[in-house]
Amino acid sequence: MAIPARQTWRITQLLRESTRVLAPARLLVEKLQAGLAREFVAVQGYALSGDVAQLARYRASADEDERRLAAIERLAARFDAASADRARALRTRIGGWRRFNDSLVAQGASPARVVAALGEEQSRYDASLRAIALLSSDLAAAAAARDNQVRALEHLSIASNAVLVLAALVAMSGVAALTIQERKLTATLRQRVDEEAALREAAESLGSAYTVDEVTQRIVNAALDTVAGRGAFVERIEGEPGKESSVVVRAVAGSGVPPLETACALAGSYTERVTRSGEPVVLDDLSNLQLSGAIRAMASAGSAIVVPLGSSVEPTGALFVVSSAAGRFRDGDVARAGIFGHLAALAYEKVGLLEEAHERRRVLERVIQSRSRLMRGFSHDVKNPIGAADGFAELLSLGVYGELSAEQRGSIDRMRRSIRTALSLIDDLHELARAETGNLALAREPVDLAALARALGEEYHAAAHGRGLSLLVEAEDEGPTVESDRARVRQIVANLLSNAIKYTPQGSISVRARHRAGRSDGEECDGAVLEVSDTGAGIAAEKQDYIFEEFGRLGTGDATGAGLGLAISNLLAQRLGGRISVRSEVGRGSTFTLWLPMRRDESSA
Repeated sequence: MAIPARQTWRITQLLRESTRVLAPARLLVEKLQAGLAREFVAVQGYALSGDVAQLARYRASADEDERRLAAIERLAARFDAASADRARALRTRIGGWRRFNDSLVAQGASPARVVAALGEEQSRYDASLRAIALLSSDLAAAAAARDNQVRALEHLSIASNAVLVLAALVAMSGVAALTIQERKLTATLRQRVDEEAALREAAESLGSAYTVDEVTQRIVNAALDTVAGRGAFVERIEGEPGKESSVVVRAVAGSGVPPLETACALAGSYTERVTRSGEPVVLDDLSNLQLSGAIRAMASAGSAIVVPLGSSVEPTGALFVVSSAAGRFRDGDVARAGIFGHLAALAYEKVGLLEEAHERRRVLERVIQSRSRLMRGFSHDVKNPIGAADGFAELLSLGVYGELSAEQRGSIDRMRRSIRTALSLIDDLHELARAETGNLALAREPVDLAALARALGEEYHAAAHGRGLSLLVEAEDEGPTVESDRARVRQIVANLLSNAIKYTPQGSISVRARHRAGRSDGEECDGAVLEVSDTGAGIAAEKQDYIFEEFGRLGTGDATGAGLGLAISNLLAQRLGGRISVRSEVGRGSTFTLWLPMRRDESSA
């Protein structure tokens, strides 16, 4: 479009120069030549005869020719610089001729003087005519050049337009071809998008199945939706070790498929063939089958794709997708059907892992329940005789069986302390068993953590002072209040505080109660904390998880205990919807933090 427009514009410009500049200029030059002749005749007539009418005619012609000269000069300036220079030179020459004539007329010379001057006037007049002829020839040459340019541009325009039309036709053909290709690609892309969506839905469907039968049925349904067929079914390999295996139809979809529970021998079947090779097989003509299997029970024409299910180590069966026409399936259908073999292997493996995990969980639950029953029975059966022994020891210390010496009383007191330690250990075991099995009765009430911290500080102040430690409680007058079990929270914090006093040889212990947001299941939640810090020996990073295990004690001198306190406290914190964490550095002390939500979630408890 730009090239023809440019050519048309150039032709228009040339024609405009010819019609608006050159043609008027040439006409004015011709009129100027005739006007000068009239001026020459009139001035000579007046000079020879003195006729005033001739003088008026001369002056009128001079005025008209002067206007023509001005117009010629303007047109020449619009044309080119050379023509403008010639027009100005012509006007100067004609002006000199007129001045000579005006001087001749003004002198009023005698006829003899006029005749003598006519020769000089004639030479000036001839020079003006030559200048006019030269300008006229320049204008004619320019007009001819413009005409030649117009003809050349017209020829070029015709040729270029032909080339452009040809290029446009080629471009239109290319656009048409690209449009057809784009439509084909769009259709292919849409088909692939639909296939990928179907495969994604199939994968999600298989991923949400939790039993072998459910996985098998979903494989059949998804394969029939993804691969263009009229029916699909799955043959699963079944059989006991040491006996001949068989294949049984366990899932069907669509029409023209064998009935459920159709069984036949594995040996010599298509299921055996594909599970051994690990590659799909296309049966182009079902009326001419070479191997056995449930597919022979269909007794119909068509084609089928057979895909192995499971892995090469543990094959589980084969997927059959059947069409109503022979040789209907394409390579893409075979590849898509083959994907279901991989999806099925993953789904069967997932189901196996889930069943194994469930079985292990059931075993673990039975072990925990058995241990809990053992611990409850042990605590009940052992606590009674130990309690009876403590009763007899108390009778001895009271002198019921006679007076005792000071040494005997000291021995009995040490014996009773050992008995009480054993009874405390039994209570801890019983408490741990109840916490593991979830048989703890938890209350739900407002618990002022600041008041609880101050109460525990007063209670353990004497124990800390007795070991030469300072005990500081940092809690506001109106501290955070949580909805929890007061007795269990007090039990947890008391255990943390008791451990801090027990494992801190010197320095100080601090208890802080404050509000702090935390995280639960990856989400921010509102909560409060009770922190117990000490200046003890600290705990190495690799041992910080170990101390929360049952009977997990670190070798720290003569400190007593069975290592159940933190395990019980950790379980109690979890039952309350919270958690216990520790920050510690060897040689710089430890900080145990109990985090509790502001409101306890009954489902998490």
